[in-house]
Amino acid sequence: LRVASRACCGVLRFPLFGVLLMFACGAQGSRVTAQESPLELSLRHRTPIGEGRFGIEHTAEAWDPTRTAVIVCDMWDAHHCLNAVRRELELAPRVDRFLKVMRDRGALIVHAPSDCMEPYADHPARARAQAAPAAANLPAEIGTWCHQIPPEEAGVYPLDQSDGGEDDDLAEHARWHDQLASLGRNPLAPWKSQIDLLQIDADRDVISDSGVEIWNLLEDRGIDQVMLLGVHTNMCVLGRPFGLRRMAENGKRVVLVRDLTDTMYNPQRWPYVSHFAGTDRIVEHIEKFVCPTITSDQVLGDAEFRFSGDRRPHLVALISEDEYQTARTLPDFLNQELASTFRISLVFGRPDDPSDLMGWRELRDADLVLVSVRRRTLPVEQLQ
Repeated sequence: LRVASRACCGVLRFPLFGVLLMFACGAQGSRVTAQESPLELSLRHRTPIGEGRFGIEHTAEAWDPTRTAVIVCDMWDAHHCLNAVRRELELAPRVDRFLKVMRDRGALIVHAPSDCMEPYADHPARARAQAAPAAANLPAEIGTWCHQIPPEEAGVYPLDQSDGGEDDDLAEHARWHDQLASLGRNPLAPWKSQIDLLQIDADRDVISDSGVEIWNLLEDRGIDQVMLLGVHTNMCVLGRPFGLRRMAENGKRVVLVRDLTDTMYNPQRWPYVSHFAGTDRIVEHIEKFVCPTITSDQVLGDAEFRFSGDRRPHLVALISEDEYQTARTLPDFLNQELASTFRISLVFGRPDDPSDLMGWRELRDADLVLVSVRRRTLPVEQLQ
């Protein structure tokens, strides 16, 4: 990875990066063969519990893989932000493993590198997308970008991304743009194809950046469950015509694979937290107002993916008491002062049963537990 990051400052060598990174990651688990068994998933979402607070909920669901599509959003072969390129290089091998397992389980893999269809004009996977018959229930706005859906009006968007979200060192950023220009690429939009680290199966996958084509495919194949992954969560993954918002508002059971994504966020902008804490904020927003999320380990059977730069321990705060108002003061303190130091999960007592801790399963991978609980009789499973 260090070699790849250093090389990234020189020239665009994404096929070489593919060799380096696949070699480094090739021993991480065995290939899963096709199975007829359902995908056992734990969907995380957030429920309003009053006074501006949301409780974490985990819902177990069994998904039929053959009724499921995985949409890979805008994992391009280059980007105007160098740090975004570095994070994508680290993320891509894990995404490829996830796609291979889901493909072998029977899911449809949709490669959606927007504005990059020309290199795939003669690819069987592109032709497969174009050949899908027109759906009788084609949504009116499925071909357009979506900036917001009605449930989001109840909240405050959690990031200032008005500067485009670039978090590069300015001098390094300038050198990167000079390098892109020397290669004949537009430094502001240098992508030409999907990153080579992701395998495209010519016999089974599809390639499209069209919301209409992708909707037609889903309807033609009877697919009502969709997983979104790729980059960037607060922009393309949410807003593209095939993104989370359009899928959710038009009735698909859609989830974000929250550990296989990244965010365009500059820590020099509000809310002034680390880049990875910024991703946490947008994931939380999605869980409140758009759709649930899952993690890749639920499919791959190992540990969820973390970027090497995100070394924050996981802090879980258990909050359920009547006397000291810590349900109000602790979240503010933790989110304002410690979000860049810890990954934070807030677990509240359920409003109608404060002895039942909402989201208590977050404890399963906690590194630190902060307890503000008084005079509660927890269920045995939660105590254990």
